[in-house]
Amino acid sequence: MCCFSVAALAQEPAEPRQLDPELLGLCRSIDPAARSYCLHSIAAQGDPGGQAKETIAEMANQDSVLSDEAAKTYARLYGGAPAARPPPQPPSTTPSGDPTRVILAPTAFTRPQGTSSFNAFELGTLTFDHGITPNIALGLHTAIPVGAFVFGPTVRMSLPFQGGAVGLEVDALLFAPFVGSTSTYFVAGGGPILTFGNSDRYLNLGVLSYFVTSNGDGVIIPHAGFSVLATRGVRIGAEVWIPGAYGRDVSSTGLGRIGVVLWGVRLFGQSFWGDIALADLICDGCGGLYSVLPLGIPFLNLGVGW
Repeated sequence: MCCFSVAALAQEPAEPRQLDPELLGLCRSIDPAARSYCLHSIAAQGDPGGQAKETIAEMANQDSVLSDEAAKTYARLYGGAPAARPPPQPPSTTPSGDPTRVILAPTAFTRPQGTSSFNAFELGTLTFDHGITPNIALGLHTAIPVGAFVFGPTVRMSLPFQGGAVGLEVDALLFAPFVGSTSTYFVAGGGPILTFGNSDRYLNLGVLSYFVTSNGDGVIIPHAGFSVLATRGVRIGAEVWIPGAYGRDVSSTGLGRIGVVLWGVRLFGQSFWGDIALADLICDGCGGLYSVLPLGIPFLNLGVGW
C-alpha cells in the first residue's frame, strides 16, 4: 500500500516554481540598474508560472532604457512577441462647453494645445486664450474702452492627476482712465485652483487674490462651484464668491461681509457656447435689490473656440 502511494505521489506534476515578489518589485523600480537586474534574474531562473509575463511585456512597451532587452527576454521565455501598446487615443472631438470656467470662475483645466477661445462677457470684458502646451495656456484680457483703457495678460498652468487637476492662474492688468482721473493703475494677482472630476462634471475650488501695486490695496476671493453636463448641448452650474477687500484706501470689508452666487445654464455646440445666468448678492442691505430683480442680476456670456 505504501509503495502504491509513493508511486502515485511521484507521478503528480510538480507545481511551477514561484518567483520572489521582491524580485518582481525591482522590475518596477525607478532605478534602471534595478530593473536590469530583475530582468536578467528572471531570464536566468525562467518563469514557468508566467508571473512576470505582464511585467516584462509592460517593460518592452514602456521602458525607454530596457525595452529592446525586455522584448528579447519575453520572446525567449514565452515564445512570442509581447502585445503592442494600444495607440494613444486622439483628443475627444465631443463638445464639452468650455470646461475652463464654471460660469465666471476659472477651473484647473486649460485649453487643449493648439486651440484658442474668445469670450465676450455682458459687462464688456473680453478674453482670449490659447493653449501653447498640453498644460499651459496664455491669454489676454481687455474691455470695451468706456472711460478707461484696460489690458493685460494671463497665464494658466495645469497639472492633471487621476480624478482631476490642480492649477495656477496668474493675471496682470493695466487700468488707465482717460476720463476724469489720469492716474494709471497696475493690478496683479491670481491664485491656486483645484478641480475634481472631468470635463463632463466637476467640483471646483480656488482662491484668487488681486492687489494694486501702487498702494497695496487688494481683494481676496475664495470661490467654489460645480458644473454638470445635463444633456447634449446643455450644462448646469453654480459658483459662490466670498470677496474681502483690504488696504489703506478702501474701507476694509473682510471675508464673509458679502457673497455672490452665480447660477445658470450654458448652451453649447461644437465650437460655441453661451451662458444664461443670474448673480445673487448676499449682504446687509441687499434685500432691496430683489424687489426689482427677484431672481438676481442677469449675467450673460458668449464664447467661441477654434
